[in-house]
Amino acid sequence: RLDREGQAVGVFSSPELKRPTGLARDSQRGRVFVADVAAHDIKVFSDSGELLKVFGHRGEGPGEFNAPTYLTFSDDQLYVTDTLNSRIQVFSAEGQFLRSFGRRGLYLGDLPRPKGLAVDRRGLVYVVESYYDYLLVFDAEGRFLLPIGGSGNGIGQFYLPAGVWTDDHDRVYLADAFNGRVVILQYLGGDR
Repeated sequence: RLDREGQAVGVFSSPELKRPTGLARDSQRGRVFVADVAAHDIKVFSDSGELLKVFGHRGEGPGEFNAPTYLTFSDDQLYVTDTLNSRIQVFSAEGQFLRSFGRRGLYLGDLPRPKGLAVDRRGLVYVVESYYDYLLVFDAEGRFLLPIGGSGNGIGQFYLPAGVWTDDHDRVYLADAFNGRVVILQYLGGDR
């Protein structure tokens, strides 16, 4: 944890953490969710670092994981990139499985190697699909809406994208790793 000047104000760890990868914060409840890729679970900590809960285990069923990586918390729901199961799983703030979407495949809109994910104010879900270098847009129910990108280094193309984040103005920031840049997109859609 860092202060406004970037100085460390605290660290927390737990012997239960094997390989923490992604994290998200529930500011309303003061909890931090951590994806543990090696343990195939999600660990929930208090803001002070106390381990409160662990949910999930290795598997392919609802609420089970195979290398969970990226997380985002939006509208009282935790979104988890279940990377090696090629899907996104959605949980309540308490860790109850709600739904999942995505599948392994070769078609545009499939998730053979999902990475970062973000949810905007309208509930659109942005998922980085790094195998084919796309940013995929889904609606709140997980229906595929739009692909953005494709392999390359030109405008609108990506090369091994990884993380994505949205701000309060519906701008989408994408870490375009091998092109060495951050791409900023603006949502221009009307009200839904």
